[in-house]
This record gives sequence, C-alpha cells and structure tokens, in this order.
Amino acid sequence: TGNSLGLMTNVGLSISGPVRQQRLPYQMQWSIDLQRQLPWKTVIEAGYAGTAGVALPSGVQYNQLPDQYLALGTQLNQTVPNPFFGVITDATSTLSRATVQRGQLLRPYPQFTGTSASQAPVGHSIYHALQTRVERRFEDGIAILLAWTHAKLIDNVGDFGTFLGPGGFTNNNCFSCDRSLSFYDIPDVVRLSLRYELPCGVGKPRLNRGVLARIAGGWSTAVYFTWDNGTPVQVTGPNDSNSFGGSQRPDATGEKARLDNRKLEDGALWFNPAAFRRAPQFTFGTASRNLPDVRVPGNRNFDILIEKRISFTERLALDFRTELFNAFNNVVFSGPQTSVISGDFGRIRLLQANTPRQIQFGLRFSY
Repeated sequence: TGNSLGLMTNVGLSISGPVRQQRLPYQMQWSIDLQRQLPWKTVIEAGYAGTAGVALPSGVQYNQLPDQYLALGTQLNQTVPNPFFGVITDATSTLSRATVQRGQLLRPYPQFTGTSASQAPVGHSIYHALQTRVERRFEDGIAILLAWTHAKLIDNVGDFGTFLGPGGFTNNNCFSCDRSLSFYDIPDVVRLSLRYELPCGVGKPRLNRGVLARIAGGWSTAVYFTWDNGTPVQVTGPNDSNSFGGSQRPDATGEKARLDNRKLEDGALWFNPAAFRRAPQFTFGTASRNLPDVRVPGNRNFDILIEKRISFTERLALDFRTELFNAFNNVVFSGPQTSVISGDFGRIRLLQANTPRQIQFGLRFSY
C-alpha cells in the first residue's frame, strides 16, 4: 500500500499524473489603436492586437516509441521473450506474460504500458488581429455599432478536454509537428448592432402628453447581426502508426484541398478527397492538423429585441421584452465528412448545427 513498493509501484500498468516541476501557463498581450471622432457623435477606430499563450497545458504520452524505431516496421509487433516474466505478476498486465511485443521493450519506460502527464506545460499559441469599429453613440433615439475583426490564431494544442485532460499530440516526440491553424481560428467576424427608440411618449418630441403618450411611447427595438466564415476542417483516419503512444493523420498528396466551385448541397463535395490518402503504417501522416484552406460553413445570425416601457411615476415602471434569437431561422450546417476511410469523405450533409429560432418573453417591474 502507499509507496511501500517504491519504484515497483504500479509496474506493469499505465501510470499518469501531473508533471513534478510544473510551469504555470501565462499570456502576453500587446495592442495599438487609432481612434477618430467624427460629426454626428460618430467614432471610428482601427487597431492591431496580439496575444501569445505560453506553457499551455496538454496531455503527453512520455512512453511513446522513439521515432527512429518506426523504421523496424512489422518487427515492432512481433512477440519476443518477456524479460519481465515472473517479475511483474499482476495478471491484468500484458507484461506478466511469457512473451511481449518487441515495440513494448523499446519504449522509454518498458516496465509500464503507458506513462502520461495530464497537464504538461508544452503548448503554445499566437494570435494576430486587425480590429475595426464604427460607432454612432446614442442620440435622437438611434445607436449603431459596426465591428469587423480580421484575425489568425495558430497553436499546437487543442481542447484540453475534461478537467484533467486528455488533450494530446499526434507525435509526442515532436510537439511542434502539431503546429497549425487553431480549431478556433476564424479569419473574419462581422458584428452589427442597431438600437432605435420611437420619438413618442413622455419626455419625447412627439405625442408626449395624454393617453396616446402612454400607449405609443416607451417602444424600442434592437437588431444584432453576426457573420463569420467558419472554423478549419480537420481530416482524420485510423491510427496505424504503431508508435505505442502516438496517433496518426492522413497523408497529403500534394493536390489542392479547396474546391473553387463547391456548392452547399446535400451530398456535394465540400473539399477535394484526392488531396488526402490513408497514411501507411509506422508513420504519423503528413496532413496539417487543421486544414488552412477548407472550413466548415460559416455562421450568419440575427437576434431581435422589442421592448415596451410603461412609466407610472418617476420611480415605478413596467418593462415588457420580447427577444427573438435566430430571428429569421437561419440554418448553420455542420461540416463535411472528414474520415479518410468513409465513403462520404469530403462530402457535406445538410445537417443543422445551430439552434432554431427561439422566442423569449420577459416582464420586469421597477420601483
């Protein structure tokens, strides 16, 4: 129990834990902005922003075969006499048998079937963005904000997953080999918001007295529009690397993946499947972790707010709100089939990925 077995603790099994000397992740940010005040309470702004993430956590399998042993090919899977037979006695361990795969004995820690770190500080990210904004501040019942961001995000780690992992790399001996566009890279994002209040009611220039002021006044509406051009596609395939800890991506054939004449139709080709092929055994594949020229369909969304405020006194008021999310029921489709062994590889199916229109009502009394 405990550490009474010393270095024999959990021998023959897969072990995992945090790195003993852990670097704390940190982020560096820098930016520059230019702003200009125009007539009609309008402001234009343009700027550059950059961010670098250092020592980002990811899962790492430290018991992967050294890359040079992959040249042995099928010899890695041959069974040979097990030097741990009779030493490792846990019947649940493959290392308790009389024979073992040759590749297991060539691992950095052959007495374990896996040696992984759950939060190794080996990730890095870099983000650059051009940020522009035009804003008309609220006056005469109208406010407008238009923003456009043109950006690029590159990293070598993806989602960390659950609280303690998994994360991970294709080749745990080469963290930089996974450097590519991030799964969260969106080159262009446009956001427009417009708010308008009717010029009627108490304190307004029109219909500001009597019953009509109570009925026609206090109305306002807002529209929020968002557009982007989607995230990168990641092609996948079976893991034939036989690397005892790594994974595998397809091979890139050298052909262009992007199709210039693609159509958003059910079953249509979204990217060129001839640009990839299943990687051979004992390799990691040559395709980029996330494709630089193929993206899932982008997002286009309208949200609408309609609000009525009824003022009883200076302190007492009743607000009624109607909110329409995805007001025009725009459909965002999921991406294409990305498995290189699928018969639909490269084709897109018109399956909805976003939430259909939702309408929400709210009532608030202020006093």
